[in-house]
Amino acid sequence: MREDIEFDAEGATLRGWFYRPDDAGGEVPCIVMAHGFSAIKEMHLDDYAEVFCDAGLACVVYDNRGFGASDAAPGRPRFEIDPWEQVRDYQHAITYAQLRPEVDARRIGVWGLVVLGRALLRRRRDRPPREGGVRPGSADLGPPRVRDARAH
Repeated sequence: MREDIEFDAEGATLRGWFYRPDDAGGEVPCIVMAHGFSAIKEMHLDDYAEVFCDAGLACVVYDNRGFGASDAAPGRPRFEIDPWEQVRDYQHAITYAQLRPEVDARRIGVWGLVVLGRALLRRRRDRPPREGGVRPGSADLGPPRVRDARAH
């Protein structure tokens, strides 16, 4: 099941989707997902989220501040790219996921492509990790390959 969501990130309203597995009977792990740089959630993040959801994971999928459905930060223009600001957006999305009653707050994963994925891995290196991390190596790791990986 997918629902529209929004949450605050330093004064900017970030918008996206929350996916919950239909057969979930209690708290479930959650993957937080966003594209890096200027891509938006409609650029196939729903495909990945549906695969994760079918595997029993919830997903928070959102647009970074100033892109897609999300607002820019107050006093800032839309379409301004700041990778570290996008990492902070991830932190706000993780907090949002942890506060949802259907999510197991101890089992949060982050998923990011290419440059943002690299920044997320650096964040994990610089701080004690509280969440898992997945970074596909390239954009050709589509939903069929995610399904294949899940089977192993």
